[in-house]
Amino acid sequence: MSLQGVKGPSYRFFHGNSKEVMSMQKEAMARPLGLSNNIFPTLLPHVHCWTNLYGKNYLQWYGPQPQMVITDPELIKEILSDREKLYPKTKVPEYVQKVLGDGVATSEGEKWAKMRKIANHAFQTGSLKVCFYELLFSIFFFFFS
Repeated sequence: MSLQGVKGPSYRFFHGNSKEVMSMQKEAMARPLGLSNNIFPTLLPHVHCWTNLYGKNYLQWYGPQPQMVITDPELIKEILSDREKLYPKTKVPEYVQKVLGDGVATSEGEKWAKMRKIANHAFQTGSLKVCFYELLFSIFFFFFS
């Protein structure tokens, strides 16, 4: 991949970059968060560090399996729109399927289109305004009753 211009942390036999990721997370969680709302370096310190070091897109290793990490917004948009079906969804492990069920996140094809159409209504502006005001009312009621 380095010949194609994709850089990243080097592969470590058997565990890939998992030990590095875990040590970075442990170190980040040990530091106080501070008053800033920038929590990205605390939640994903390896992504923060490696995007600064290797660029917006880099290759990391999850055990023996390479993973391409993409943080470029335009490329993410292209992958998520995927009209030509070049980027198929990965097979969801059975335990995740049991937790999430057979919804928008795990389904594909016609079933996904049907579920997405149903879910789309909830994210229209009118629906969000109603939810927002109900949320404000419940917070106000909780704190001032």
